[in-house]
Amino acid sequence: MNQIPKREFPLRFDNQPDQKPFVFEMNDSGRGLVLTVRASGGESRTALLPALSDGPLAQMTKYVGECAKAFVADVAGLHESFKGGELTNRIRSAAAARLGKACGQLQSQGIKEAQDVAASRAALTAVDPATVATAHLRADALAKWNAADRAGREAVAISEATPYETTAALIESGALTAVSDRARDAATERYMAQRLVAKSGSTAAHQIAPTYERPLAVGPDHRAAREAATHELNKLTARAEAVASVEDMLRRICDVLSPATNLSPHDIYNTFDRK
Repeated sequence: MNQIPKREFPLRFDNQPDQKPFVFEMNDSGRGLVLTVRASGGESRTALLPALSDGPLAQMTKYVGECAKAFVADVAGLHESFKGGELTNRIRSAAAARLGKACGQLQSQGIKEAQDVAASRAALTAVDPATVATAHLRADALAKWNAADRAGREAVAISEATPYETTAALIESGALTAVSDRARDAATERYMAQRLVAKSGSTAAHQIAPTYERPLAVGPDHRAAREAATHELNKLTARAEAVASVEDMLRRICDVLSPATNLSPHDIYNTFDRK
């Protein structure tokens, strides 16, 4: 009489023999496309492919989204013909073919854009050496800063009325490390706008328009020049945010592809072809 081996509890019966080990899907979140992988065990991972309105990375990010759609369609077809290790190998090849080159090209563009943004910010936060005309202004600003309490320093850093040379002295000396992040960011953004106005000749380009009240008005329109500089800084900030979004996207794509390819996220990253 044949012995029937006893099975340990709990027992698990597969009532879905054709269940796919991994399912990929694409959805539009309104902020961009979302690539999702769902494992039969319930685990899921997602990557947001952001919809960038403009900028150097917008077109390439959109292209990666189209490649991701093609990859999802490829995987759906592979499930019909392959299983087990062969399915894994085929998904791995499809991922490299559809996304390796595209992600590598986006990475190259992203690195260049990150370098350009960093260089622009560095130029706008640089402090020119003091001159005979400005040295005493900076020295006086630092003396008042050192005599002020924390609340007074916060007020100076945040105030829109703080002179350019005062902020230059605070940045040059490293004094802004003594205030909150909010105050430090406010001072830095104000200085960048003021420096942009000074370096770009924006004041000369924005002149006061004669009006009924002042039909003979002449001279620079400082408010218009500052608004123009703020607009340029907002564009630079948007570029920096796009760089951060793309960096997060590339990392998350590696995470999403990892389970179905049986590769670590680092190994997926190494398939990115930047040539």
